[in-house]
Amino acid sequence: MTNSTATRTLGLAVMVLITMAGLFAATKLPLVGALVLSVAGLPAFVIILAWGGLWFLLYSALTVTLSSLIATPSTALMLVPLIFMPALFLHAAVKIGLAPLKAVCLALLSATLFSTGLWAVMNSVASNGQGLLPVREQFAKQIAIVEQQLDKIQEKGQESQEAIDTARENLREVFDYTTLLIPATFLFVWHVLTFGIFYAGAMRLAPKLGYEIKSFPPFAEWRFDWNIIWLYMAGWIGYYVLGNTEGWPAREFTISVGANLLAISSIVYYVAGFSLLFFMFDKYKIGSFARMGLSCLALVFTQAVVWFGIIDVWADFRTPKPALFSSDDTDDEF
Repeated sequence: MTNSTATRTLGLAVMVLITMAGLFAATKLPLVGALVLSVAGLPAFVIILAWGGLWFLLYSALTVTLSSLIATPSTALMLVPLIFMPALFLHAAVKIGLAPLKAVCLALLSATLFSTGLWAVMNSVASNGQGLLPVREQFAKQIAIVEQQLDKIQEKGQESQEAIDTARENLREVFDYTTLLIPATFLFVWHVLTFGIFYAGAMRLAPKLGYEIKSFPPFAEWRFDWNIIWLYMAGWIGYYVLGNTEGWPAREFTISVGANLLAISSIVYYVAGFSLLFFMFDKYKIGSFARMGLSCLALVFTQAVVWFGIIDVWADFRTPKPALFSSDDTDDEF
């Protein structure tokens, strides 16, 4: 690809259309569309990384303007916290020379804080109660549909009353806990997916666009800053201890913050634990069949994997331990 202005202009137009198509899919297909929008947001990171900030601003302005005309201004505004700012944060982290994993973690933290703050502001001033990202409302609708199905089952007498009541109670507990994770943890997971696509796509496109980007280390070597343990501890104390303490001021706020800190740090430690598991596979030469079986178990026993990652903060399984007795010491004794 040449660097001529005409070529870049044509490429910019194509990238704007790609992002707009992803936004349209996200509004029509909530689950599949989320993945499509993450892929469609790749041009934002590619443009700012390969062509610079001026072309990125032009791309952002065109995309928001056209999306506002075709859809609605609020729908177009979703691109700011979901696509544009994450691309900007990741670009800044890469440009200051951070290692790939640290760059993504810094961008992930920045994007989550920004998008959560914007979500809170926009939903507090929304006049129709829907706000910027009506995730909670959409989730409530899905729960209502499940409850209607339970009502039909109860009317037909296909299950006992006790089983129906238990299902309702479990459903309500899931709903109450999940709503605590909206929006922070949901946005965190979104950004994890988006940054993964951004970085992987940029690595594949780097040779064609004339820029360089460092590759990730092998998954078995992924390690995170030990200070994340403080987020886990703060979340655990806020949700399980202070949240269950009668008379604690701002109890509901403490429960909400604690639940999100606990969920986000658990996701990080789950990845760390899974990475450590792959390190053990390589270290002890585990066969393919055993690897598949243990990986499937790790997908089921998620909390065990989380604790595996937490313990590694202190045990440091991946650093070779010095031998208790060296050969030189042995020779000196005899």
